[in-house]
Amino acid sequence: MTLPVRVLITFDIHAAAGAVADVRLWVRETLYFLESLSIKATFFIPAVFAEQIPEEVRMIVGRGHEVGCHGMTHGPDEEYNLLPYERQKAFLSEAKSRIEAVTGQEIVSFRAPAFKLNGDTIMALENTGFKADLSVTSQRLGILSSEVSNLGWLYSPRSPYHPDHRNPFKKGESTLWEIPQSSLILLFSSNLIMAFGGFFIKLFFKLLLAESRLRKNPIVYMTHPEEIYPRDKKYAYKFQWRHLLPSKKDGFILRYIFLHNKDAKKISQHNVSLIKFIKASKNVNFVTAKEMVEILK
Repeated sequence: MTLPVRVLITFDIHAAAGAVADVRLWVRETLYFLESLSIKATFFIPAVFAEQIPEEVRMIVGRGHEVGCHGMTHGPDEEYNLLPYERQKAFLSEAKSRIEAVTGQEIVSFRAPAFKLNGDTIMALENTGFKADLSVTSQRLGILSSEVSNLGWLYSPRSPYHPDHRNPFKKGESTLWEIPQSSLILLFSSNLIMAFGGFFIKLFFKLLLAESRLRKNPIVYMTHPEEIYPRDKKYAYKFQWRHLLPSKKDGFILRYIFLHNKDAKKISQHNVSLIKFIKASKNVNFVTAKEMVEILK
């Protein structure tokens, strides 16, 4: 019997995406959409924002999805690749506790803001009771991200692994599971829709699907609730000469010229179409991060 390909649909919820009332609407509409397809997903949310939309967070849990931690605030002071161990541990411990107070359930999964982490992050996650991290983007080209100089992604394993306490991008002795975000030069996320359109991202998924059937590694897709809900918004990018140089926080801002000259309604249409396309694929099984950890044991 052929084992199913495990697919993790993951949503990052950001307070900065819009007004609280808007985010509530987007989350609810996303839940209705997932329910229509019988898909279980994982939602990563910062602790302070979980406290602002507690009813929606409890709806996520009540409908069988997973809530994961996306840091404390997702603010500029929370770049885990730059923070010392004790600071990371304090952030993670408090964030985990505050989200659990909202959900009434243990939080076991984490995704670092902007996918930025280091070895101390692995140790801090392990020592605060997390079981899975979804922050490593294996074989992603750093120059196309906010972390231009990250070479660890290029050699990190593509299948789930126990990371090293000193280097999260290689196998080691941690009890934590690293579940890599699917990438191949580019990140398998809704940004691909913004850059290249719906046809390209379906081809990208087919490539990942062929690899997964051969190597048995799960496929992890990242998007946002606002990219499910069809909004009337136009993304715009204005060139500035300083964008030719990388910034420590955002990398080459020039890359946004490919991402943000788009119609939000069309992005939503292509995103919905992609998830339906994945659902229609043969022998695919949707799982949450927590379920994936149980499968890996």
